[in-house]
Amino acid sequence: MSAFVDCIDDPTIPALRAVFNPPDLGEHLRQALPSQTEGLKEIKVRLLRHHVGKRCVVEITLATMEGVRCLIGKAYAKDRSDVYRLMEEISRAGFDPCEGFSIPRPTAYLQALQLLLQEKVEGRPATESFLSNNECERMAAAERCARWLAKFHALAHRAGASTDLGSHLLSIEGWHRRLASMGEPFAHKAHELFRRLEAAASGLQPTEMCTIHGDYSHHQVIFAQGRTVTCDWDSYRLADSSRDVARFIVSLQRLALSSLGSIRALDSAAEVFLNTYVAIHRLDLTKRLAFQKAAVCLEHAKHDVHKQAQGWRERAEKTLDQGLRVLEVAT
Repeated sequence: MSAFVDCIDDPTIPALRAVFNPPDLGEHLRQALPSQTEGLKEIKVRLLRHHVGKRCVVEITLATMEGVRCLIGKAYAKDRSDVYRLMEEISRAGFDPCEGFSIPRPTAYLQALQLLLQEKVEGRPATESFLSNNECERMAAAERCARWLAKFHALAHRAGASTDLGSHLLSIEGWHRRLASMGEPFAHKAHELFRRLEAAASGLQPTEMCTIHGDYSHHQVIFAQGRTVTCDWDSYRLADSSRDVARFIVSLQRLALSSLGSIRALDSAAEVFLNTYVAIHRLDLTKRLAFQKAAVCLEHAKHDVHKQAQGWRERAEKTLDQGLRVLEVAT
């Protein structure tokens, strides 16, 4: 048995040493998945992503007498068995792998390792479809993503920590303060956006909350054979469903900015996404969506200045500008 990566030394995720040690991991897997690990000959572990202090995502390849099987594993810094339970509930509610709109099959949660195991979904990432030169492919991708989200929101599932408008505004204020601390050109724009968000919030009517994905974007969607699959459920919560819609649209704008040179380059795809979603739900999202999109812009700009990846200044400033435009058009 072998591992493809060096053991990661992250003291906040103590189980990583066992996850990256195939013999240790094998013992845990045999206990949790006896039928699926019968005749286990080899385990290979490959690092995919490591968010220090939060979680580590790996690919686990199991070679047994019956063949090879790949899983995605997420080792958490704290107990996230709730994510596994949610995925089981969503699967049973009509999103299992046999459905056209689905999620990865939840396989197991290894409590001792705080390790979530799920199906590895093979397919084309939605990001690639949105960056395709084929306009028909981009529009089809937008429609599939919208239909997936509309079906999920139609469940009206109620699980997760509640995030009402008041608590959302507290988060928004924190993002604004972080950006303001960076000085110009961020401080003035962040302050103005926060002021307009407060004003917009005062005109919003109470709305029914449901479980939302919490981080729904092109990054989370895979177009598999006969399936549209949404991954990464760590950020689920109970909130206004328009937050998922807004986050997806803003994610397309930022993808357009970073990959196509213009924040508006994927506007047609975003329009198809929104029109498809609204046609199914028949909701007037105008005011709520403008507020949510502007809030997402502020949040993304805060992430930009925090991570300071290449091109972060331009990305943060243009994202703030977009948030201001959204609210200006809505008034």
